[in-house]
Amino acid sequence: MAFFETSDKCKIHYEVTGEGEPIVLIHGWTCNTEFYQYQTPAFAQKYKVITYDLRGHGISDKSPEATEMNMSLDTFAKDLHELIAFLQLKDVNLVGWSMGTSIILNYIDLFGNENLKSICCIDMTPKLLADDEWQLGQSRVFNTFDNLGFMELVATNWPAACEAFIPNLFAEGYDQNDEMFKWCMAQAKNNLPHCMLNMWIAMAVKDYRDVLPKIDVPTFLAYSENGLLYYPDHGRYMQENIKNSVLDTFPGCGHGLMFEDHEKFNKDYLAFLEDVYN
Repeated sequence: MAFFETSDKCKIHYEVTGEGEPIVLIHGWTCNTEFYQYQTPAFAQKYKVITYDLRGHGISDKSPEATEMNMSLDTFAKDLHELIAFLQLKDVNLVGWSMGTSIILNYIDLFGNENLKSICCIDMTPKLLADDEWQLGQSRVFNTFDNLGFMELVATNWPAACEAFIPNLFAEGYDQNDEMFKWCMAQAKNNLPHCMLNMWIAMAVKDYRDVLPKIDVPTFLAYSENGLLYYPDHGRYMQENIKNSVLDTFPGCGHGLMFEDHEKFNKDYLAFLEDVYN
């Protein structure tokens, strides 16, 4: 079990598995490194795989000093930048799921395409909240009013917020008695509400649409076909605005497509990397 300390004294848990070109896997909101349990061993057969818990998540620092004043996507992007430097990684392949994609886009906004070989964006929108001019927010219709209601729930009844949100990680109609569903619910409920509220607000206020054209490394876009949060048209928007990108959609999958159909995701992403290196 390894930790590194950021410039603002936050202890970040990370793990390195395998050898080769580096892949950094960035998890989503309420999650941790274990959400890549199907990717880490598969990718590590050929690549060096780095997983880490975002501050305030998993077993990384949840202290008031690390989270009350410093929970923002700028901070999370800087943490990623410092982790890459700490591990002396070169030509990095970044994979971000959900909020992990937001962190990648924030990283590019702050640091450009510095030291990147490729990126992978899994099932996320560049702008979370829908409005009269933007119909590709979360669930296409999740707006400022809806967001206020959800933030109130997160702040006042975290278990109920988890029970409202976690079903959205899966395809419509997914069996809630399934072990993966119950595991995801338990992992979410183990988080601290103030950390989760801070990061939800951080996502809600961001708009990365102007960052997409700045991406100039090969990009793999993985999007659900039967999800409750994002749809193939979210992926098509990303593809239209990111040069040198490929879109892969996942039938029968929801937001958590990389564990709902890990065999397809692993096969398709590794094939993408083969193209990047050939």
